[in-house]
Amino acid sequence: MEVITEVTRPTLHIDNVIIETTGTGSTLKSTAKRYTPLGSDGLLSKDKPGYVLIFAHGTGFHKEQWETTIQRLFEHTSGSPTQILEAWAVDAQTHGSSAELNTPTIDDPSFTYRALDYGEACANLYKTFIAGRVHHGIHKVVLLGHSAGAASVTLATSFLDPAAFDSLILVEPAIWPEDMLGKDTPIYKVAVRSIPYRHAKWPTRVEARRFFESRAPWSRWDNRILDVYVKHGLKALPQGGVSLMCSPKHEAAPFILDHNAVAPIPVLNDICQRIPVHVVFGEINDMFSRAKQESLLRDRFFTSVTRVPDAGHMIVQEAPDDLADVLFGILQHDRESKL
Repeated sequence: MEVITEVTRPTLHIDNVIIETTGTGSTLKSTAKRYTPLGSDGLLSKDKPGYVLIFAHGTGFHKEQWETTIQRLFEHTSGSPTQILEAWAVDAQTHGSSAELNTPTIDDPSFTYRALDYGEACANLYKTFIAGRVHHGIHKVVLLGHSAGAASVTLATSFLDPAAFDSLILVEPAIWPEDMLGKDTPIYKVAVRSIPYRHAKWPTRVEARRFFESRAPWSRWDNRILDVYVKHGLKALPQGGVSLMCSPKHEAAPFILDHNAVAPIPVLNDICQRIPVHVVFGEINDMFSRAKQESLLRDRFFTSVTRVPDAGHMIVQEAPDDLADVLFGILQHDRESKL
């Protein structure tokens, strides 16, 4: 395990770490970042109550796409009794800076993506960097996942006692019962067909940004998120130019292998009875139909269900500040309900 320190956001200190998983039969690495306020000593002490947050990204994205939301969450803590002590964001093994660490394993034809493996990375992050530092009842650990990342954070609870986590927040979760397999929206079907063949290389980052800002869905993204994508979602090629960190093959895998959306259901059925589980949807049904979302809500209890106006599936990319406002409201509610 490796720890590297940097400061890149205006008011946040960032530590970079690498964690390992072995569930595939091979050792894979996941990169993660810890965000703390500048001036923080990085300690979790008994006299300083607050939240520790663990974020997982969606398919085709990377951990840094949570930065804008994380920044606003920390801003909300100013003068508030609800405090966030640290936030972690984790890359899936096939995405972001993790992907380069895992070549050629993930490029082997026999490799198959599993949401469970990303869940193992989130669980191992907790075991390695958080478990020995938190004081339960004083520090509250929350798992947050977007899209396929919501499936993975749900599965992360299967690697240890779910009571290690104080709550779960699922943002536009790619989770549904088996009877909803194949009942896809036109946008979802287009993604399945087109992602394996998407444009993946550009002469420069500047030209890549021009490409994105002139085409959907990237043209609808918050400019800060697009900047982060161009910086952290692309890699320099030895022969010149840049390409996607996450190859189209790996971006497409969760869409094609949609049983990963069903795998969390038994785990979710259990943890909904044990810890608070919140769901956040965009009000616009684009990637997933309202019927598919409602199928998740059926027959299981969620502590809250929120629909964010004027947002769709890519709420992290399109409305990061609105999402942060909703998330902070959930954290406030959970804190107050446990006093």
